[in-house]
Amino acid sequence: MSAHPQFESTSLDAGIRWRTGVLDLPDPFRLEGGESLHRARIAWQCVGPDEAPLVVVLGGISAHARACARDGRGWFEAQCGVGRALDTTRYRLLGIDWLGGVDGSAGPHGTADFPAVSSADQARALLLLLNRLGVRRVHLLVGASYGGNVAQHLAALLGDRVRHLLQLCAAHQPSQFGLALRQVQRTILDLGDDADTALALARSLAVLGYRTPEGIEARFGGDVSGGEISSWLDHHGAKFAARFDAAAYRVLSASIDAHRIDPAMIHVPTTLLAVREDLIVPLSLAREYARRAPRCELIEISSPHGHDGFLKEERAVGNLLRAALEERV
Repeated sequence: MSAHPQFESTSLDAGIRWRTGVLDLPDPFRLEGGESLHRARIAWQCVGPDEAPLVVVLGGISAHARACARDGRGWFEAQCGVGRALDTTRYRLLGIDWLGGVDGSAGPHGTADFPAVSSADQARALLLLLNRLGVRRVHLLVGASYGGNVAQHLAALLGDRVRHLLQLCAAHQPSQFGLALRQVQRTILDLGDDADTALALARSLAVLGYRTPEGIEARFGGDVSGGEISSWLDHHGAKFAARFDAAAYRVLSASIDAHRIDPAMIHVPTTLLAVREDLIVPLSLAREYARRAPRCELIEISSPHGHDGFLKEERAVGNLLRAALEERV
């Protein structure tokens, strides 16, 4: 990476290079829906040796640029770091903060007039970052949940500049169940006047959708009072509300709803992980994607964790990452 985007900093930690930066996007940055962002920027982190193969790692709407972090609070820590599938002594890991989110990239920051940002808009911003960083080829593009939506568009834009695409619990369009669930969540925000309590409740509902009835029963079925699951939901809701805001949640929730892409446009060799019990990305959509994509292998697993399988099924996901990194394509 030879270029120097704005506000870049570099440091070493146990011999591993940590780079963070903020890239100013073209002003205006025109969005797919017709509106524009002004003075927009995209924040990023890259961890690993300068000349190592690049892996782009993108997570769900609550994720951020830090797939791994110095304090161990990265969103994908189980797979990132020395000796793990995404070994930071062998690969450079690049992530971004979402446009429309609450972290370092341009976002609503509590205001209600931020324009709609699509998964394709995220991909175009990421493409600009890759070009500015001087990246000629992406060794592996990993997209989980909403990150998988963005990765699909980025793979279509990059073409043969991507060696392999690994999608985790993502499809080419939203499911009807997912659309309905997110509509109820946004209605909760409306009724709660976007207060933190409403945001926490909306997130609690989302967390239920990310799991399965069987998994919930196995974990909490011994508590006939229902107090344990109530505490669990309250914890997840309060934790999310402490970091997020309702305006950003609306933007990114709507971005999932609007996601569409023709799988036939993606010619990159692809591995698609689908969880049979996933309520958000049902198996029928994953199978349709695999049928329509020119070079896609579908891997199906069962998990009581449902949509959260991409985080909870650490061994299965780690094995897929290692296989995709080493496969000759």
